[in-house]
Amino acid sequence: MSSSNGASHSTHQEVKCGSITGLRSVKEEDLEIWNMYKQHLEKKIQDQFHVSTSHKLKPVQVATQIVAGQNYFFKVELPEKKYATARVYHVPWQQDTHGKEEQVAVHAKLLNSPNENVGHF
Repeated sequence: MSSSNGASHSTHQEVKCGSITGLRSVKEEDLEIWNMYKQHLEKKIQDQFHVSTSHKLKPVQVATQIVAGQNYFFKVELPEKKYATARVYHVPWQQDTHGKEEQVAVHAKLLNSPNENVGHF
C-alpha cells in the first residue's frame, strides 16, 4: 500500500486491538511511561518480592496491548536473576490518571527469564 506523503510503513508493527505484542527491548518512549509511574511500580515490586530499596529497578523488556488506552507489560530484573512483570495501564488522553497508583499492577509470579510470558493480569 503506497502513501501519498511518501512515508514508509515498514518500521511499524501491525497490532490488533486487544492483542499483546511480543516482548522487545525497552525504548525511550517506554521509559517515559515507566518513569511516570516509577514511584508506585518500585514500591509495589519492593514490597511484594522483598527487594531492597538499594537495588535499582529498571525494565529490561516490554510488551504492549492496545485496549481503551494502552497496557505496558514491563519485565523488571530483580536480584538473583529473577524477573517481575509489572503492568501499567496508561490512558494518554486522561491526564488525571497519569502517575496514579491504581494504574499499576504487579504479577504475583516471579520468572526465571525476561522472555517468559505471564499472560493477562
